[in-house]
Amino acid sequence: MLTVTPEEISQFRSQLADYPQALVALDTIEECEGYLDDAVRLLVMRETAQQADKSLNDLLEKSRQFLCQEEVRQFLESGLIAPIVEPLAVSAGIPLGTATALSICVFKLGAKKFCKVSEPGD
Repeated sequence: MLTVTPEEISQFRSQLADYPQALVALDTIEECEGYLDDAVRLLVMRETAQQADKSLNDLLEKSRQFLCQEEVRQFLESGLIAPIVEPLAVSAGIPLGTATALSICVFKLGAKKFCKVSEPGD
């Protein structure tokens, strides 16, 4: 299960200071003690007022095409999620808070691994 440390949440909080919905997502991740699976389910329920019918993996799959674009992947690899949260929400048709949590998931998984990008010499 993917978890986010309090230190990472603090770093993301400073990056996302201009996005109130993203800060709510970080609060939710903290509320779930850093467990991203739980936080994503809770965010979906809160943001859409519906049961989370999609799992974290389903939402990641839905977002894969956007998240695996080279420029987006480079942001994620360097731990910068602020530039991609809003475009991800728009491209995947998901709320901003959920997009924030998904971006953090891919950062934690490793964007290259998530996108199955082979390194030179692999």
